[in-house]
Amino acid sequence: MTAPAQTSTAEEASFFSWLTTNGATISPALGLSSFPGMGRGAIALEDIQPDTLLFALPRPLLLTTSTSKLPSLLPDGAFSTLGGWTPLILILMYESLHPETSLWTPYFSLLPKTDSFHSLMFWEAAELEDLQGSMVLGKVGKEEAEEEFETVLKPFVEEHESALGPKEGYTLERFHWCGSLVLSRSFHVDAKEEEEESDDEEEEEEEKEDVADVAMVPMADLLNAKSGADNARLFYEPLTLNMMSTSFIPKGSQIFNTYADPPNSDLLRRYGHVDDENEADLVEIGLESVVDLVGEAQGLSEEEREERAEFLLECGVDDTFSLDRTLTLPTELLSAIRTFLLSKPDFVKQVNKESPPRGKLDSQIAEWAVKLIQKREAEYLTSIEDDLALLALPSTDVPLRKRMAVVVRLGEKQILKGTREKTIEEVAAEAKAEKDGKKRTREEKGDKGGKRSKTGK
Repeated sequence: MTAPAQTSTAEEASFFSWLTTNGATISPALGLSSFPGMGRGAIALEDIQPDTLLFALPRPLLLTTSTSKLPSLLPDGAFSTLGGWTPLILILMYESLHPETSLWTPYFSLLPKTDSFHSLMFWEAAELEDLQGSMVLGKVGKEEAEEEFETVLKPFVEEHESALGPKEGYTLERFHWCGSLVLSRSFHVDAKEEEEESDDEEEEEEEKEDVADVAMVPMADLLNAKSGADNARLFYEPLTLNMMSTSFIPKGSQIFNTYADPPNSDLLRRYGHVDDENEADLVEIGLESVVDLVGEAQGLSEEEREERAEFLLECGVDDTFSLDRTLTLPTELLSAIRTFLLSKPDFVKQVNKESPPRGKLDSQIAEWAVKLIQKREAEYLTSIEDDLALLALPSTDVPLRKRMAVVVRLGEKQILKGTREKTIEEVAAEAKAEKDGKKRTREEKGDKGGKRSKTGK
């Protein structure tokens, strides 16, 4: 019986040949296939047991700022003048513009082209309007990226055109393409095995990560990811990167890599897709909403509101509060609300303690939390019912990007609604329990009083 083919196109066959020629090993149980709505991914060609080596990549095959020859072609110290993600983006631009000499040409042949990207960087303004209300709109970073291109990369390319090649190839479109490849497909690579990151850590990683530790990892980035479906994980060894199965994978099943579980808003921003059911979904309320809604209602001046906000930030309170599918109000949000409800003398006392007030839910805090949630709900243009009706339509009737926007905003609104209703129920239940407790206490006192009266007769 003939073994199933690992590849189905000439480009895939060339890519596998390139990997093995350069020292990689690939399990015959792994192949490449196309999956509806997910594009190319990895498939199990036979049953795969846990702890099976799926492939091993020698570190020289990784595309990084140290494996590319570009830095050595520039004058001493020139490459180090670039900051942020720009060095790696420039590496990708250079290597993709020199297919005849680049080691990674077979790898580039399998990467998605600009017209197949659905991450938010490539959405038109009219498409982004479907996400109104979601705070993800403030995280796209397109304007900042284009400023970096105009003020940093373009002048750098013009200055070093002799080493980089014709400047005409270094377009804004290619810059966005390569930047999106880095954002959606790169890995933090280290000699020691990394611990899995939380969603918050992954978000922070974009800000603090050293670009020298970031790599494009051929083959590993072809594996798709899906919330709750991971069955493989990349392990970092001193000489190789090894993709191992983490559970039994039946023949014909897709092989999913392990990622931190981001909410749909972040999946869409970074990767250009969403999960219909995402247990990691969340919605954010900004500290500025607390400042404006609660602070103003308490009659605090703008200066006083800023003072209290600054106090919270200095105490380590974040400037956004995340509500998730537990439908539980975060204690930091409760603490922030209480900070703006403090009298001026009590606020001074709290400042002297150098810590924010306790984030304990009571009827007063709950009232303001519900108002904050209602304020967030009003920022969306559609209702939950509107979105459910759109998703019930045939997929051919709703453009892909619009449908993904609906999934994002619907998940956020459902969390807001659920948290609001749960908060009201909890406070009502607590008030009823307190009232019932006081009633029982009065009855018990009454019984004891009656007994004493009877005994005294």
